[in-house]
This record gives sequence, C-alpha cells and structure tokens, in this order.
Amino acid sequence: MLSLQQGGYMTLAQFAMIFWHDLAAPILAGIITAAIVSWWR
Repeated sequence: MLSLQQGGYMTLAQFAMIFWHDLAAPILAGIITAAIVSWWR
C-alpha cells in the first residue's frame, strides 16, 4: 500500500497524508453510515 518513489524514502508530509487518509477514510465511512441509518429510522 505504501509506495516509496522518491529515492526510496518517504517525506514527513507524504507519511502524514497517508496516515491521515488511513484515519479519515474509516471515520468518514462511519459518519456516513451513521447518518444513513439514523435517516432511515
């Protein structure tokens, strides 16, 4: 999943972006799921 392209190492910004997306994706999915469930009820 992690692709090392620039000289075989990742910059702090690249790591932060991947870390943020790995955290944000499930959180957003949970919020959307909760919103849909509460909307259907």
